[in-house]
Amino acid sequence: MDMWSDAFDTMNAIDMKAKELTLDQQLKLAEIKALLSISQELSRIHHGGVNPEYDSGS
Repeated sequence: MDMWSDAFDTMNAIDMKAKELTLDQQLKLAEIKALLSISQELSRIHHGGVNPEYDSGS
């Protein structure tokens, strides 16, 4: 199961109904999106390094 695709599909479905959500639900949605963004960045760092374009010349 591809968790990224599942999360993307779920977030899109929820975004379509965002106006119907309570304030607490909207805040939780923002929290989940922030966590997904952080995990995506950590995944990039894991696979490509902190600065993959940097060449120390050694």
